[in-house]
Amino acid sequence: MNEVMKFGSTGTGLMNRDDLTKSLNNMATAAPRVGGEYQFLKLDKGNGDWIYGQEETLVEKDALWAVNPGSLEYGFISWDQNQKVEGEVMVSIQRPLPDKGSIRTNSADGLPTGQNGWQYQQSVVLVCINGEDEGTVCQYKQSSVGSQKMFKTLIDAIGAQIGKGSDAIVPIVKLSSTSYKHDKYGKIINPVWDIAEWRTMDDTSPVGEAAAPEPEAKEPTRRRAAPAAATAPEPTDEDEALAAEYAAEKEAQAPSAEASPRRRVRR
Repeated sequence: MNEVMKFGSTGTGLMNRDDLTKSLNNMATAAPRVGGEYQFLKLDKGNGDWIYGQEETLVEKDALWAVNPGSLEYGFISWDQNQKVEGEVMVSIQRPLPDKGSIRTNSADGLPTGQNGWQYQQSVVLVCINGEDEGTVCQYKQSSVGSQKMFKTLIDAIGAQIGKGSDAIVPIVKLSSTSYKHDKYGKIINPVWDIAEWRTMDDTSPVGEAAAPEPEAKEPTRRRAAPAAATAPEPTDEDEALAAEYAAEKEAQAPSAEASPRRRVRR
């Protein structure tokens, strides 16, 4: 005990348990992630293909992927002028979102050098549960406007399951995409994860043999009038941001446009 008390001579004093825990959390939040343990899942914004890994293996059509809700993370990423990552901070959604003003990049002065500064980013881990990719574990991590819309839909759906007291909080999804033509930037492709079913965290039953779904609410005896035909919404500032973002990415990928088309790599 006497040896421990010598730390007091440094002038910093001894921290109590709560202060130390808070300080350790602050350090972990400020430290950028290095490397990763998962293959990255990506959406090809040129043709809408889903690919993963360094070999850019094509995801099998109609494959089902289980999304781990406990792996959801959020944070920030910064790209330099050469479109290379110069800083990234990601934390579990169980922890507070890092303060952009307190994090630094790998640049000389620690500040973002790219024109967009720190961009909000989300990520999640998912595993394929059928077909040729069965057992493949990937991480989807993106900061694009289109991906944020997809993440919101996913998170809202998980929240709805939790809100009604269901233990089935693992969404089983099919990876797809949607597109529209922008007057200025051409074809814009957005990610879509269609939820095929829900499972509990410990449900390992074969595909198509999940627990019986919860009974649906009875249809009201009084029917509502059919909604009027929807009209195409006017472009918003968010749509413009998304279109500009894709245009910049297409331009950055232009040198590889003549590369041979990807083929599915057999596992």
